[in-house]
Amino acid sequence: MQRGEQILKKTINLTIATDIKGQGGIATVLGVYQQSGFLADNAVRLIATHSTNNRLGRVGALLLYISALVKVLFYFAFYRVGLAHIHVASRGSYLRKSVLVRLIKALGGNVILHLHGAEFRDFYANECDENRKKHIRDTFEMSDVVIVLSSQWIDWARATFHRSEHFQLVYNAVPSLELEASSTSSSTISFLGRVGERKGIHDLLEAMVRVKRHCPDAKLMIGGDGDVEKYRAMARDLGLESHVEFLGWVSGQRKLDVLRQTQIYCLPSYNEGFPMGVLEAMSAGIAVVSTYAGGIPDAISHGKEGTLVEAGDSEALADALIELLINQDMNQNYTQNAKQKFDEHFSVQAIIPQVQRIYDAVLLQRSRA
Repeated sequence: MQRGEQILKKTINLTIATDIKGQGGIATVLGVYQQSGFLADNAVRLIATHSTNNRLGRVGALLLYISALVKVLFYFAFYRVGLAHIHVASRGSYLRKSVLVRLIKALGGNVILHLHGAEFRDFYANECDENRKKHIRDTFEMSDVVIVLSSQWIDWARATFHRSEHFQLVYNAVPSLELEASSTSSSTISFLGRVGERKGIHDLLEAMVRVKRHCPDAKLMIGGDGDVEKYRAMARDLGLESHVEFLGWVSGQRKLDVLRQTQIYCLPSYNEGFPMGVLEAMSAGIAVVSTYAGGIPDAISHGKEGTLVEAGDSEALADALIELLINQDMNQNYTQNAKQKFDEHFSVQAIIPQVQRIYDAVLLQRSRA
């Protein structure tokens, strides 16, 4: 192709990820980018490789992925592609995205790889043989920039990869939530996320047994999909039927309504990337009780913006919840500190310019190539 023909092509950028209309943290991040105007400002075309809304099982998943491959080829053939921003997690997500990284690099494209998977380190260390580990290292090292969600991931990159200077820390962002608390929020604890072992739901239900003895009016609202029936049965066996409500997946206005009723947001996870729910709670003026998993300590300093306990310690979790239900001064102090930290470090106004600077640097590098 002649250089003159290349110049005449319209310049676009690609974002390759899960369906923006689906569920989960990556879809939420994409929604923030879209609502802020970042995608439109950068002429971004969205390409979905996976969707939680797929109703056709493996056939539907395969067709969607093939469609993504075709779209990449189409855009490189008929547009001038500045960069491809690829959002990746572990296991199947990594497999899908690693093929796309290699395809785009073979087409002469630039890649920003954005790592979200909370369990990626465990996946790499415990589920991959040496050949797969080398494949992962090659994928990350051939990318132009790798975005990670917490300082722990930067440390992991330095210890794992031969080349890690292109890893950059960019926190997730959520829109600021200015919510007027409901009059019924005085003893309500909420959890929003995937209902399962990794998120510590077992520990949270065990903690609620003690919480209800000290705070009889306390109520736990669990919003999310996953192993709902398993934990509903556990709550029943623990005698918590009148203290725990399973809401199913909540989003949009329904999520805002839940947060308005919430005094404490609890996320007792064993593994995390950088949880959006914690940021939403900080933004909304809701006290946080969580663990030291993943990037959570980057957001919450124990004893300053919230309370952190060791994952799996249901007694310490119960103590933390009881203390914040009873001690309103501590609760208010945490929420004020958390709101200030959110505004300075995790708001859309703080994060989007960081992503824009990465785009600008990669595009400048491409223009000089």
